[in-house]
Amino acid sequence: MKKLIFILAGTVILFLSSLIYREKVTPINVNFPIDRLEQEQKTSAEIKPSGKTELNLILFFSIKNCPPCLRVIDILNNPPDGVRVIGIVPEKELPLLDEIRQTTSAKFPIYSSKKLRKYYPVYAPTLYGIGPDGVIYFILPCVGTEEIYL
Repeated sequence: MKKLIFILAGTVILFLSSLIYREKVTPINVNFPIDRLEQEQKTSAEIKPSGKTELNLILFFSIKNCPPCLRVIDILNNPPDGVRVIGIVPEKELPLLDEIRQTTSAKFPIYSSKKLRKYYPVYAPTLYGIGPDGVIYFILPCVGTEEIYL
């Protein structure tokens, strides 16, 4: 009988610890800090958002990416209504923002990835499709064939 009580207590402890662990760890595809980017966009006078945003396209890229891979920027310069595009570059490249704009001809706002290190992809450029609630709907590596999807 004592053995069964210990087994039951161990099972309950294991179950409760798994619940606590699940609360602490959230998947990377939820809770993207889109509100931080909205705050940065409101403080900067680059581009004023028009209308309601239904989809946020976040492009993680670097000036060091190959030119064919950066062709996605030409597509993203003219987003349809309800779509907002934001570029994210590494912290080291933020002082080179004018050079990045000149080289890539990006018309959308570009920020640093300092607060978004958790979401920075292994491969860049990568395009994230994020809803207004912060849920990541798709992650698309940009290798020159993304015109099919966009």
